[in-house]
Amino acid sequence: MAAKRSEDPKILIRLFRLLGVISFITAAALLAIVIVMQIDSVQEKYRQYLDIISNFENVVAALGSRWLIVIVIFLLYILRSLTPIYPYPAIFIITGMVFPARYALIIDAVGMAFTFAFRYYTGIQMGEGWMNKALHRHPAIDRAFTTEGKSDPWVLFALRFVPIFPINTVSQLYGAFEYPFLKYFIISMAAYSYKLISYTFIGNNVYDPLSGRFYIPLIVLFVISGISFFLMQAIMGLTFRFSKKNKAAKAAKMKGNAENE
Repeated sequence: MAAKRSEDPKILIRLFRLLGVISFITAAALLAIVIVMQIDSVQEKYRQYLDIISNFENVVAALGSRWLIVIVIFLLYILRSLTPIYPYPAIFIITGMVFPARYALIIDAVGMAFTFAFRYYTGIQMGEGWMNKALHRHPAIDRAFTTEGKSDPWVLFALRFVPIFPINTVSQLYGAFEYPFLKYFIISMAAYSYKLISYTFIGNNVYDPLSGRFYIPLIVLFVISGISFFLMQAIMGLTFRFSKKNKAAKAAKMKGNAENE
């Protein structure tokens, strides 16, 4: 069991490196598509496809009460905060499809603010016993969520910034730990904002899915994700190295004390 635990950091470091490479390759592929789309013959065929897409756009534009749609979107946020049945970016994209960017961003920001607050207070109710079980299920968070890491705002920022960490679980962990709510809320919103903005603009330009306006937010998203994965790899690598040195130093000290006795 101890040997398996010692291998966890190495596995996670390799995983973050792989995800970083995949993110940059994906960003490069999307950039290539944007360049190809500038060719006249490709643009001509693409205009024919846009005629089909515009019919769907007209259907959305003809929807009745926009307030009813806002209520439905908030119901989606409430449902998602209760069960992991669909990803949050799907809601951002839907909102961007229906509303202009400035309104969609406000709606999505309010939806995520509710989510962060709701799951935080759910964590308070669940308590520290649940927190220990959750950390056991997520070794990457367990490594970061040490006694010192719990109070370090940069750990929370990293857990929100890097795409692979589950939003609801992180929120509940900080609630269970009773981390100061205002600090938790501001850091969470700031770290998550690039994903919220990117996906909302993707939805806003979904009716023109092969345009630069559609792909640029995706490229930015994958580039930032790639950078975050490589940063996590570096941080975990340094942490693992220092941990091994400290353990070796303690072992040497204990051995020296035993010999002196």
